[in-house]
Amino acid sequence: MKVLKNMTMGVLALATASCASSAPPLQPPTVNVTGDWVGTWTCDFMREGSGVMVLSLTQSGSRVTGPLLVTNSTFNQVTTMPEGVVSGDTVLTQSPPNTMGGSLSGTFKVSGDKMTGPFKTDVCPGKVDLTRDPWTGTATTSRLRTTVLTVEALDLSNRMITLRAPAGDSLTMQVDERVKNLPQVAVGDTVSVAYYEAWALSLDGSADPAGASVMRTAEAGRPPAVFAARRSNIRATVTAIDAGKPSVTFRGPQGRVQEVSVAQDPRILARLKVGETYNVAYTENLAMVVEKTAKR
Repeated sequence: MKVLKNMTMGVLALATASCASSAPPLQPPTVNVTGDWVGTWTCDFMREGSGVMVLSLTQSGSRVTGPLLVTNSTFNQVTTMPEGVVSGDTVLTQSPPNTMGGSLSGTFKVSGDKMTGPFKTDVCPGKVDLTRDPWTGTATTSRLRTTVLTVEALDLSNRMITLRAPAGDSLTMQVDERVKNLPQVAVGDTVSVAYYEAWALSLDGSADPAGASVMRTAEAGRPPAVFAARRSNIRATVTAIDAGKPSVTFRGPQGRVQEVSVAQDPRILARLKVGETYNVAYTENLAMVVEKTAKR
């Protein structure tokens, strides 16, 4: 059937990044359509055909690619889709005439794990109605961060040290008595700090609220060093979602803001909303080593 040929070659061929000149400018994506989508395509006139559609999409920024299966009782074919475009919460399709079996245009709105909207080919205007395999389980990610801080002030009698970051922010802490070689540190020395952060997001509230910490310190006579691991569960609020990266920004109970990549499973974005609060299990491993430098 000519209709099915056009469908196979382009009904959801999330086509080129350029739209018609009359179309509004593209917006940054507010949804990420990565995942497996299954549903129906239906022509407005039933005699023109209808059937099942299966998509396996991968989104990078606003660009979308992936295989497409179009089928009904008499037809079954898989093809590779051209590049697609996500603008805001909408998937746009626009192929020029006489390409891929005919012209194609479409506007498909995405809400969570639902994608619906009209399409139009040379012979078959219609609509699609698709559902994505939802995200389940626990989302986890981790990253290593390093920075160099400067000893700004030192109170040996009270074992207090103040460290200054390159941006000028200061942090004051009390050094544990198990660090025997604190007198080796002087104002102007630099301190290399490496953080290994890991977090797990729970939507069902099942996270254990207990926290724990451990510490190891340098042996006497060696350069001062501290290793600490802190594990805690917090309630964090989503302040921003960037579907193009994709990432989520959380604000913790003490006001700390953290952007977290969810590139390993962007389907989680359909489960989160800006302004809502979720359970986050957070682990921080901190290694701090003093590196002697000339005093400032």
